[in-house]
Amino acid sequence: MRLAVRKFLETGPDRTLSPEYWLSAETAKGISGAKKLHEVAFAVSKQSIPPTGTRYVLDTGNARDGLLDFPVLGDPTSARTSAKKLVQEGDVIVSRLRPYLRQVALLPPGISAMLKQQDFYCSTEFLVFRRRDGLNAGGLVAWLLSEPVQEMMSEAATGGHHPRINAELLLDARIEEKYLDPEYGLALSDILASHIKGVCELAVLLRH
Repeated sequence: MRLAVRKFLETGPDRTLSPEYWLSAETAKGISGAKKLHEVAFAVSKQSIPPTGTRYVLDTGNARDGLLDFPVLGDPTSARTSAKKLVQEGDVIVSRLRPYLRQVALLPPGISAMLKQQDFYCSTEFLVFRRRDGLNAGGLVAWLLSEPVQEMMSEAATGGHHPRINAELLLDARIEEKYLDPEYGLALSDILASHIKGVCELAVLLRH
């Protein structure tokens, strides 16, 4: 059995008392890396209600193992009344709900042209990260799916029926340099983009 002991003043401004959170924080200390995620990227929280006719509004079920999945013959969504997070090309999304499901994906450069949609929206259950330097963020997907980070997120999930994590846990975690290598990120991004391109080509064939 693992124990985590904290003084009340050490629980931070949110007064986090969850044992899962502090056990995962101990796991996070074992993740190597010269930089913490918050030095490389920031969390995006801006929200808006998707306008009528928006075809692609991403739910947690649309992300898995780095890939974006969506209906190939999708129709425009009906009028939405709830706000969604605004996302853009290059953003990385990871579900804070049941993180052990590996619902992580990249919106690769070029996705707007491929899907013919300028603005994208996603569920508020997603955490959205954007690189500070504007470089390709493909490597962050591999980092989020790596075994140590997955273990940390699984341990941190709190709540009986709807276990969740928070952005601060990831922002404070260290990231290895290999995941920040531009060539590595670009290679991953190209593969993820080719998946979306294939889905679009399949939709064209199915319409004939």
